Amino acid sequence: MSSLSKKLRRNKEKAAKKELQKKVGLFNKLEDHCLVCQKDFDKKNKDMVMTWSVVVKEDKVRLYCPECWERAKKLIEEIKDGYTNSKTNV
Repeated sequence: MSSLSKKLRRNKEKAAKKELQKKVGLFNKLEDHCLVCQKDFDKKNKDMVMTWSVVVKEDKVRLYCPECWERAKKLIEEIKDGYTNSKTNV
């Protein structure tokens, strides 16, 4: 029984390492500017790394500054509100 649990644990660790390597590899694809406003991004600046938003979809890495990210979130909320309002008014 213990050999089976060891094997399962090793497989789990192996899968976790593989996933980490994939994510680290995507970090190299990260742009050096915001996708929307072209503001420069410094990978070595801890504040920037912690505040900027990264979206990974189908191995495409997109980088957004905090201002553009907030604008996009507000726009999405406005669209959602408009959709729900128009639906209840019908």
